[in-house]
Amino acid sequence: MPARPHLLLVPVALALAAAHFTPRLLGSENEVSLHAEELGLPPATTETLRTVIAAGDWRGVEGILFEAASGNPDSAPLLRALGIAHYQAGRYFSAGSALKRSDALAPLDPEARFLLAGSFIRIERRHWARAELGRLVATHGDSGSYRLALARVHYDQGQFAAALSQLDRILEGSPAGVEVHDLRGQSLEGLGRNEAAMVAYEQAISLSREAVAASAWPHYHLGSLLHDLGDLEAAEEALEAAVTSDRTHAPAQQELGVVYLKANKLRLAAEALESAAELSPLDPAVQYSLVSVYRRLDREGLAKAAMQRFRELTE
Repeated sequence: MPARPHLLLVPVALALAAAHFTPRLLGSENEVSLHAEELGLPPATTETLRTVIAAGDWRGVEGILFEAASGNPDSAPLLRALGIAHYQAGRYFSAGSALKRSDALAPLDPEARFLLAGSFIRIERRHWARAELGRLVATHGDSGSYRLALARVHYDQGQFAAALSQLDRILEGSPAGVEVHDLRGQSLEGLGRNEAAMVAYEQAISLSREAVAASAWPHYHLGSLLHDLGDLEAAEEALEAAVTSDRTHAPAQQELGVVYLKANKLRLAAEALESAAELSPLDPAVQYSLVSVYRRLDREGLAKAAMQRFRELTE
């Protein structure tokens, strides 16, 4: 999507720990403002910067802003803009550094502080991200998005009670979406409160059915919990719903394959695990499960190939 004048769309997402951190920023709740003409640059440089941003050339934007910030290291707006450019170019450590330097000169606006937290998560510094998100919650506690992001960080650090506390505060304020109930289920599960976790997952599933794009995650989490509790029939039903919702959901395909294997549904197990292997070719656990399925199907050649792949991935 091209950037509108004066606005820079900055999607912040994580991989699996990170993949759940989706910031909802101020304004349209997906936008970080970057006003090129307010950075104090010469008119020609400003126009060039606007053109390069519109073209999506973030390395080019970095170059312009790095040179400008080097010549004016005490400019908080320039350092903020440089941090955004670094983030868009995939240089998350540099993004965090520039944004922190800007914050030291003048407090960051909430949208930029949220981006700073996202930068820290990208470089696996969740305790730093937690501090920034805590500041946002302290001053903008009415934003469920900030609380959700903080809860996600707590959860990823194994602080399940703290995560649950933030999620319950969100529910006190207004009706919440799928991700809040799904993460709440995971937090309850982490605390060993399995019955309450299943209720939360069911709430997430109910909301997901009403959404434009249904999410496979709550079905998957419910199915995984049921699997752990030994209810293979119910687990199979939940995981099949996850795969029906999203056939590219590798964790659900893998979990479903293992459940099928335990239920002696070997052909279905092979199909699900083969799909998981295509979606996650670097996951050794999938290959190991395939070895078991192929051997029970008397497909010794495929079993040997899967074992060889497993060994290559675990060396």
